[in-house]
Amino acid sequence: MRAKSAITMVVCLALVAMTVATVAAQQEFNRYAEFRYTSALPGGGFGVTPDGVPGFDGAMQLNVPVAYTPHRGAVLGYSSASFDSSFKFDTEGSEINGTGIIGIGIGKPGYGMFLVEMPTSKEWEPAQSIQQQIMPETDKQPAVAVGMQDIFENRDEGIGQPHNTDSPYIVATKQWDGAGQPVFLTLGYGKGRFDASFFGGVCWRAMDRLTVSAEFDGFNPNASIAYDLSDVLVDDTMLYAGMVNLDRAVIGMTYVYSDLEL
Repeated sequence: MRAKSAITMVVCLALVAMTVATVAAQQEFNRYAEFRYTSALPGGGFGVTPDGVPGFDGAMQLNVPVAYTPHRGAVLGYSSASFDSSFKFDTEGSEINGTGIIGIGIGKPGYGMFLVEMPTSKEWEPAQSIQQQIMPETDKQPAVAVGMQDIFENRDEGIGQPHNTDSPYIVATKQWDGAGQPVFLTLGYGKGRFDASFFGGVCWRAMDRLTVSAEFDGFNPNASIAYDLSDVLVDDTMLYAGMVNLDRAVIGMTYVYSDLEL
């Protein structure tokens, strides 16, 4: 137990160290700026279990999807990213990028479908995305899902590059046991905001109420931690913080009502 706690503390301290490594102001990303911080896809700021139940349990990342797809439940959340390593929770500003999450899961376990509205500014400016799980996880195979972010190309690829933001992807996730706590490995391939490349991540349930994750989202390496606030607020409320490209701070909160079935 002491060894496990020591490892957890080292990991968390390393992540905290990243947040203060630099405070130099930077510019916004040139490409797919609205999609570079929190994915708003399954696993993006909230967990999903192998059975497709959203909440704090299960696989959780920051800006890459996991294959486990909610088959029930409603997800509400917001994250605020800054262009440097200082945490700023706000909805507007020249150095703020906000991401909202309004999503629902439908279907059946192992074959869930997640539909999400992703507001990207104080004026809403949404993007709609969908993910469908096509293969459940078994002892010998990972869960597999396909999806499309920004189906209707509502956002812009970059300045002077309107639309062209529909981003198809395929992703697989598998659970392993790590020192008595679950470890989730994710690997996928996507176009558009995924930079026509592979992406992936690892998520470790370090403690009962603490999850640590690292990932590559097609453009950048990212790292994050999440804490379960169920004992403080209401069930399935979580706070998360991370570093995109290891130098841009993101902080967010998500609430999941997992009992909703459609």
